[in-house]
Amino acid sequence: MLRSASFAGLSILLVMMCGCGSTSEPATAEPDAGADADVGAVDTSTTDTGASETGSDDTGTSDTGTSDTGASDTGTSDAEPADTGPLETGAFDSGPLETGVLDTGATDSDVGDTGPLPGAVPPAKPTTEVPGGATKWFAIKRLHLGPIDRNTGKHDPLAWRQYGFNLDARTTSKDDSKAGTNTCTRRAGSGFYVLTDGTLGRDNNFGQHFMSVVNSLKYDAEESVNQRIAEGKMTLLLRLDNVGPADNAKVPGALYLAGNLGGFPKYDGSDKWPIDTASLDAAEPRAKFPGGYMAGGVWVSGALGAAAMPIPLFSLGSAVIVPMESAVVSFDVSSGGAGTIAGAADPVALGKAFTPPLEQWGICPGNTTYDQVISTATSSPDLVAGAPSLQDTTKECNAISIGLGFAATPVAAPTATVTTATSPSDCL
Repeated sequence: MLRSASFAGLSILLVMMCGCGSTSEPATAEPDAGADADVGAVDTSTTDTGASETGSDDTGTSDTGTSDTGASDTGTSDAEPADTGPLETGAFDSGPLETGVLDTGATDSDVGDTGPLPGAVPPAKPTTEVPGGATKWFAIKRLHLGPIDRNTGKHDPLAWRQYGFNLDARTTSKDDSKAGTNTCTRRAGSGFYVLTDGTLGRDNNFGQHFMSVVNSLKYDAEESVNQRIAEGKMTLLLRLDNVGPADNAKVPGALYLAGNLGGFPKYDGSDKWPIDTASLDAAEPRAKFPGGYMAGGVWVSGALGAAAMPIPLFSLGSAVIVPMESAVVSFDVSSGGAGTIAGAADPVALGKAFTPPLEQWGICPGNTTYDQVISTATSSPDLVAGAPSLQDTTKECNAISIGLGFAATPVAAPTATVTTATSPSDCL
């Protein structure tokens, strides 16, 4: 069981899945007693069942640059070529991104998100509030941790560049990273190019460095997560309130961890996932977004840099909490695609959060492999916690950027809760 935690700042709940946990039978009680999180009173007739992803494969120019895939950059590689892909001019790029061909024989849980690549920043908040909208629920059917290309569903060492947002409002090249130009100071012992951004300035050192090491230890880490989603074992749920057809400055929402569905999801709008109590605090969702809004069909949890809260995610097998700053969630509501979860985390806290799932693999504190993972986290900060736009050129970098992607599908409103048992450690 997860223990409740208090947060001085922002936090993110990372739910790591490896197939080693078990679940209790769903309870019939409503998960949320408060009006803000009453999941039992939702009219499921408003659910849009046609929001599955149907976008075609991207056929544009692929990025030919080379990226380091180890724990950190040694500083010996040549400068990375410029990104030759199409320029994104708005919040969401409607043009092509990659030339990879999608395997049309695969299921939705096997392939990537074939919608347009999200912009480097979420769309701007409208000025007008429109009341009278409906409450809608969505389940994440595909989670992108960084090693796999969003459109092709194939492993790519540069895939991390597609995920996250430009949190610090600047683009840091390899040369900028090496010279320390217009950025915080690299930590001692880190590689020359550790501060290098992804496409259009996306900040994602979690994907570029941390997940690179995790992927070297467990090559199918992302596939394992999505296999559990496809089997109905666990996922994330998004609840959006006051959803209507127009742009709206007030579309609050919440994010939950879902427990065992009890069967394979149908992805037809009828799936009724139970809410895992790990994502609740006194029957209220830990991750609430009162500042959420809708712009151009895209839901955004709030402004970049705004206060956030614990957010449920997955990776290796157990539920953990990582203190986080400036977290933001965004996705295209009509297609369910182009989902993004971004923010910054304290690297020490990130390493501690990953310790329980690593122990489930037998990677224990004190051994060389464990030390490599923790060293990667502590040597990869690229942002400054508490600074405007998370950046300060006069300070040492002390926060690691996180960028993940997802695809979602409409589901029925939950009517039950479930408690997922923690998995035992192999280090005892």
